[in-house]
Amino acid sequence: MKLSLKLPSLTTVVGAAALLGGATCWAAAPSLPLPSRISLDAIPVCYDFGCKRQSTITLPPHEWASVANWFAPPAPTPAAEREQIKQAVGWMETVVGRHTPTHKDLAFDLPPNADDIRDSLFPGQLDCIDEAVNTITYLKLFEMNGLLKHHVVIQAAYRRALFDQHWAGQIQEKRSDTRFVVDSWFQPNGFLPVMQNSKQWEDISPLTAVVDNSADTARRNTTGAGTADAAVTTVANASATRSRRSFWRWWRRQ
Repeated sequence: MKLSLKLPSLTTVVGAAALLGGATCWAAAPSLPLPSRISLDAIPVCYDFGCKRQSTITLPPHEWASVANWFAPPAPTPAAEREQIKQAVGWMETVVGRHTPTHKDLAFDLPPNADDIRDSLFPGQLDCIDEAVNTITYLKLFEMNGLLKHHVVIQAAYRRALFDQHWAGQIQEKRSDTRFVVDSWFQPNGFLPVMQNSKQWEDISPLTAVVDNSADTARRNTTGAGTADAAVTTVANASATRSRRSFWRWWRRQ
């Protein structure tokens, strides 16, 4: 008696990735288009998926000061500095959004009704590639301007699963060499990114790399103080659950 195994086609795999919410990241190249030149006079900002579009902006001194103020006074510990970094990255997104269409960016790649509202979403949406490149750009600016005392900026974090892959910014603690991910993809523009130990971030199921496996609570920088918004985490987890259920229903029909 012969046993045969029917493998899914490429179309099937791509369709599964789309249902799981990470199709654009799944289809991307294994390296990121990181900018070679960064300065306060020329800040490159990616958007529209895979860095398809890029704007170069200059921040006025008072806007940069509002970002740098998150690091005052200097953090006494690495853990305290990581909290400062979260606040600064979230606020940097808000400030950059005043000069680019990225202020329209929603959580994840696209909402379920994206086809009906596409004209209002683009330009300005970000996938995980755009988010990772921009986050690294902002972190580099912090580092270049002497704002980071306990961390250095390192290569992008990367994780891959069967149906998709995912990138994020990454820093390394000087004292312990421990790596931490700074992941902005799960929140809308201006919300605080996930700050997570890189090894924990890399510990995912074999099926999908685009599910938030952190215990972080998303918070929005609305007045420069950062307000809690636990509803974002609830929505993100519910969305991931719906995606998994949709995937299994779709897979059974193949």
